[in-house]
Amino acid sequence: MKTVSIHGATGSIGLNGIDIIKRHPEKFKAHVLIGGSKIEPLVQLAKETNAPYVAIADPSQYNALKDALPNTTVFAGDDGILEASSVKVDVCIAAITGSAGIRPTYTALNHCKVLGIANKESIVAAGEQILERAKQCGTEIVPVDSEHSAVFQVLHSDKTEALESITITASGGPFRSLPIEQFSSITKEMALKHPNWTMGPKNTIDSATLMNKGLEIIEAALLFNLVPNKVKAIIHPQSIIHGMSSYVDGTTLAHLSLPDMRTPISYALSYPDRISSGVQPLDLVQISSLTFEQPDYERFPCLKMAEDCLRLGQFYRIVMNAANEIAFNKFMNNEIHFTQIHDFIHQRLESIKPHNINTISDVISLDNMIRNSSC
Repeated sequence: MKTVSIHGATGSIGLNGIDIIKRHPEKFKAHVLIGGSKIEPLVQLAKETNAPYVAIADPSQYNALKDALPNTTVFAGDDGILEASSVKVDVCIAAITGSAGIRPTYTALNHCKVLGIANKESIVAAGEQILERAKQCGTEIVPVDSEHSAVFQVLHSDKTEALESITITASGGPFRSLPIEQFSSITKEMALKHPNWTMGPKNTIDSATLMNKGLEIIEAALLFNLVPNKVKAIIHPQSIIHGMSSYVDGTTLAHLSLPDMRTPISYALSYPDRISSGVQPLDLVQISSLTFEQPDYERFPCLKMAEDCLRLGQFYRIVMNAANEIAFNKFMNNEIHFTQIHDFIHQRLESIKPHNINTISDVISLDNMIRNSSC
């Protein structure tokens, strides 16, 4: 029986993770649930799973959470989330959205055997520190993003000298074929309609700008210790192939599955084994055809910007990541237009003088500085 901590329990990844746990009660026990500000669904999940530890990000909800779960150890606020992240478990699924997940993820590394990383922003901003911490703690990192899980499974890590490149795929989002001259008419509601995946709003908007793929290119380079020119992205509208590894002998290994996050989540939970996820097997005859396109940088300038930041280094990745989160919130609040997201991030990258980043505190400090100067 594996004990499991789920950071971001009420989000899309968290709910899918709990679905897997419920399917295999003999294999997994939800031990720690961490949520944001939505107390009702968090309480419901805690009661359904009988999790002994529950934390909520909003400190004002502590008393209400304690009253609702009198027999549960509850935490609240930033310090409370770090306390909950320090509870010993076998597997931690790190799925808090955005930079808010950096410290809990970093903290959990010393208190779990396997970290299922779904919070790509943590790796984008603090990959060097998180990977070094995992090495020190002897914790194995298993990717939960579908593309990185795919590469993790097809990449022969002991044969990297024969590796030509890895490729992750992107659906192209809802605006893959929309004429660029119509981008000025894009609304929030349009951007939140992803053609293939069911995700939270942040990932959905990032997928519409293709910043999501840019973040994933950075994440892949760091997770798999690859130079930037060995990580590629292509548009694959069907979202059936999620990742590929290509070798010097002309071989390419690909991972195929239906676009359902329960597949990579179940793999992270059961690693190194495999279990039923509730996802149907592929029927290639029914799918019939798979198509691919090169990404269009004019249509998706955020992708090119992310690739540039990967080459420039950690400072620029932190600034870009923080500015992107701010731009997302501004777009959701109708303060900027969809086409202004890239410009907003680019302005932040241009406006700040770079300096060295060494520690996790350096990462958090720079992230906070960008947010405080961009309100």
